[in-house]
Parts: sequence; C-alpha cells; structure tokens
Amino acid sequence: MDQAIKQTNQNSWSEYYKTIPDLEMFIGNLYGHKEFLSQIVSFKPKRVLEVGSGSALMSIFLSYLGMNVTAVDNDKKLLASQKEIITLYNAKIKLKYADAFNLPFKKNEFDIIFHQGLFEHFSDDKIIELLDEQLRVAPIMVFSVPNKFYPKKDFGNERLLSKNEWDKILKNYNVIFSRNYSKKIFPKIHLPRAETQYMAVIKRK
Repeated sequence: MDQAIKQTNQNSWSEYYKTIPDLEMFIGNLYGHKEFLSQIVSFKPKRVLEVGSGSALMSIFLSYLGMNVTAVDNDKKLLASQKEIITLYNAKIKLKYADAFNLPFKKNEFDIIFHQGLFEHFSDDKIIELLDEQLRVAPIMVFSVPNKFYPKKDFGNERLLSKNEWDKILKNYNVIFSRNYSKKIFPKIHLPRAETQYMAVIKRK
C-alpha cells in the first residue's frame, strides 16, 4: 500500500498471497479467527465491505452465510489472484480496485466494514485517516491485527502492539468492544499460551 509505513523487505502483497489456499488452509484460517468472525456475524449485516482483502477467505466465508460482500484492494495483481480463489470456492463476491483512504462508496453504503491484518502496517495518523473514511461508508467497523504476542513479522513492516497501545490509539472513538484473541501454544514448553491477535468493534458516534 502506497501510504503504509516503510516495509523492511521487498515483498509485495500479490507475492505474499501468491499461493492458492487449499481447503485445509481455508478452514484453518477461519478457525484461527473464529472469535473475530463471530463478532462480524453477530451484527447480522446484509451489506459487507472488506478493505485490504488479502486472500479474500473471510469474505468468501461471509458470502456463504448469505451476505452481500464487496472486497477492495489497491493491488491489481492481488485482485486477479482473488478471482481465482473465489472461483475455486464457488463464492459470490464483488471485487473492486480502490484506495482505502478514498473509498469509492457513498455514506452508509454498507452495514459493516471489516479487515484483518491491515492497520498494523500504518502509523497512528494514517490509522485515524483510515478509520474516519471507513466509518463514513458504514456505521460499524470491526478490525483485527496481530498483537505483541504474535511471533513474527510476516510482511516485514508490522507494528506488533499491545492491547493497551491499540486502545490508546482508538481512545477518541466509540469502541464498544476490544480484546485479544486467537490463543496459540508455542513450540517451547516454557512459553505460555498467548492470544496473538487484537480485535475491536467501533460504532460511529
């Protein structure tokens, strides 16, 4: 993403997501984020937007539940890869090339916006810009990011922050729910179980 904080390697998102996920990967991804997906589903949205849609697996799952799902990204190669994945899993999703800082949608065009693994690539100021734009097009926004217990930087420029640090960034917003989730068992027996993701639900004031 053009306005993301400087990455520390030469990856692109289309390169990162070049592998078409098999069924085991698909189900494993959904299971690892079951608490996050449950929050989205709890609002019973009909019109859903995913911003920075990556592999689009979560959008595919939500479309199976009868939701009208749109997924946007600013990487055209990635969108082409998503078309293959959507076809493979026989899903119905609208894909659109878009800038997350200037979404091509009207106010309240969606019931809910979600994304997983997006905000950790941006500075505090840019996160605020993204939040304001997303809360323009939907009254509810649900997001998830890897937190300080996540064991590595997958792409290279992630900010792996604590729950307290994320809550501080969001202090001026109407956060109705926030928590860590996705408990992992690390391979070294002396390391404790740790919840490696943070999620928050924000409602427009």
